Amino acid sequence: MAEKSYIKKVSLYAMWWLKATYLIGLASLIVAKLLLPEFLKYGKTLSKPRGQGPSWQRIAYRTVPKSYFAHFYILSSTLSVITVCRYPRHALVWLLLFHSLRRLYETLYVSQYSIRSRMNWSHYAVGLWFYSSLNIILNVELYKKHITRSFNMPALILFCVAAWDQYENHKVLAALVKYSLPQQRLFRWICCPHYLDEILIYCSLLSASREFVWPLIWVCASLCLSATECKRYYKVKYPGRAPPYALVPFVL
Repeated sequence: MAEKSYIKKVSLYAMWWLKATYLIGLASLIVAKLLLPEFLKYGKTLSKPRGQGPSWQRIAYRTVPKSYFAHFYILSSTLSVITVCRYPRHALVWLLLFHSLRRLYETLYVSQYSIRSRMNWSHYAVGLWFYSSLNIILNVELYKKHITRSFNMPALILFCVAAWDQYENHKVLAALVKYSLPQQRLFRWICCPHYLDEILIYCSLLSASREFVWPLIWVCASLCLSATECKRYYKVKYPGRAPPYALVPFVL
């Protein structure tokens, strides 16, 4: 009984700590947008690295290869395997394992990253934090028995359709010559349909637990900013040809 009480207390503190990190993260997005917009860019929207300037500036603007995205999904896949071993009868843990492995496969074998494609170190650190926090939330909710073994059927359909569409959209991006303008599928109307798919995937998780609202809010906030940066890039590079919307038709 004492051990269960201790674990319950630890899980409670863990959830409060995670919620605090999400709030800090959202506040950091606002600060970065206003004062350090370079922190929010990666890939084609990222400016050339700053090789000169004060030491603090060189550290702040240090970048890593965009191919390091694979590290996010290696981490998430590893944590998901551990969760599956503990809760093999819950459908949600298998879905998140599938999602992590799919994204890892896409990162390694579908997406094409040039040597010059990079991201700010802060983006890399945030990615590691996000997938760690996602799996911690999942395990805490499973321990509390707040997640049932079955998964809501409409949510499952949404998850699968969004996952398939995201895979197809990543194939479109991978087939582009350098940073040419994608024009297939939903790319004709919005700049980042693969971001919209990601948001829909996390929307589907809400049917399992309301605590997944925190990852959803983060994904919405960060990808909305990234999508608007992408649209700005397309409008400058391809004037008159850029899709009319950044992320959601008739909305953003």
